[in-house]
Amino acid sequence: RGMRVFFITRRHEAERAATARNLTAAGYVGWNAKDLLLEPDDMHVSSAEDFKAPQREWIEEKLGYTIVVNVGDQWSDLAGGHAVHAFKLPNPFYRIP
Repeated sequence: RGMRVFFITRRHEAERAATARNLTAAGYVGWNAKDLLLEPDDMHVSSAEDFKAPQREWIEEKLGYTIVVNVGDQWSDLAGGHAVHAFKLPNPFYRIP
């Protein structure tokens, strides 16, 4: 439908294979491996926002996409802008700053 899906996670690159398997097992199929954006193994940021917002900015400015929807289960997933709409999914099990 002319849309591209990116997965942005603070999981580290060392966890790429396991993360890809988890996405496939959850029913996400047909996505491109280069659209799975993980935190470099040597990077340590203080919050999800500090990693994810710059990734969304990169998608917009460097790749030329408009991020129509940002979905996350933590407020820090949505913080920092760079999306037309943001939706917080409920997650009663944990909170990540």
